[in-house]
Amino acid sequence: MSPLTILEYNWSISMNTKLRLSTLIYAVTFVGGFAGCVNTIPENISVTSAPTVVLRELQSITTSPPKKISTFVVPTLPVLDPTATPYTYTIKSGDTLIAIASEKGVTVEQIQMANSGVDPLSLQPGQDLVIPFGDIVLANDNTSDIEYKLLEIKQFQCFPSPTEGQLCLGELENKTANPVINLVVQVTAILANGEIGPSKATFAPLEIIMPGKSTPISVHFVTSEEVWGAAGKVFKAEDGTTLSNRFVVLNSTITSSQQSVSSKHTVTAEIHNPSDKSVDSIDILITAYNSSNQIQSYRIIEHQQTMAPEQKSDVDIILTIASEQFSHYSIYAHGRSISE
Repeated sequence: MSPLTILEYNWSISMNTKLRLSTLIYAVTFVGGFAGCVNTIPENISVTSAPTVVLRELQSITTSPPKKISTFVVPTLPVLDPTATPYTYTIKSGDTLIAIASEKGVTVEQIQMANSGVDPLSLQPGQDLVIPFGDIVLANDNTSDIEYKLLEIKQFQCFPSPTEGQLCLGELENKTANPVINLVVQVTAILANGEIGPSKATFAPLEIIMPGKSTPISVHFVTSEEVWGAAGKVFKAEDGTTLSNRFVVLNSTITSSQQSVSSKHTVTAEIHNPSDKSVDSIDILITAYNSSNQIQSYRIIEHQQTMAPEQKSDVDIILTIASEQFSHYSIYAHGRSISE
């Protein structure tokens, strides 16, 4: 064999080196395939570890304090100073509170509040009445036997008045065991911005509220500001037990109802005198509610008819209320017994 030249020798070394390297790579690959579960890493092979996940600290979030919502508390009715010294009036035969109030330029409510316990049904000739001038001094002490907390006032609903201001309607239920007379409720408007608005004292439209019965309460506020609602507080209530025998609660049932033009609802009711006494001066209260049982409208009419014992009578009552607000009615009636 002839000796190798320099070029041929270099090529032989290169080929032999490549073969040995390829054999080594194949061997490593073959062994690694069977030793996948063996954590054996050659020292001369550099291994890069997996990146470490570092959680960054979250930025602190500054929270604003919760928005304060004003809590409505019915204020104490202020004491109003009279504009002049009240004087007395001696009742004459045939006088009524309405006639006296009209003649003296005051309201029936002012006379009743100035004369606690006066019974408009039994004015006696020679009896003295205090006639106030303008606003009268109101006391806020409960000296009555009636527990005011049992005179439950339901939520008021306020509506824009056709003329000006807001009309607020509520309802009071007598949960005591006694009839209530001379009921005065202080109603305070709550404005849309949460502030307390004007306050008024108003009489119940029913002259007597029997146990378990309800009376509407209505107040008209003359204000240009938006009224969100109103809150009521019993200011005065007297026990009417001694007068209850003069009244007869009548059975009343709604027999039909229909809507006519201009959102007017005509309700037909049957009134029945279940007592053994004849009655007259019959007051009939019809109340309309929405689906939440909140009062939407009411009307009180006087049935100009004397009803004998066990007699029945039909009466038509017209209410004005938006039809989309209406859900159901309630009806109540009582009359004054006629002395034999």
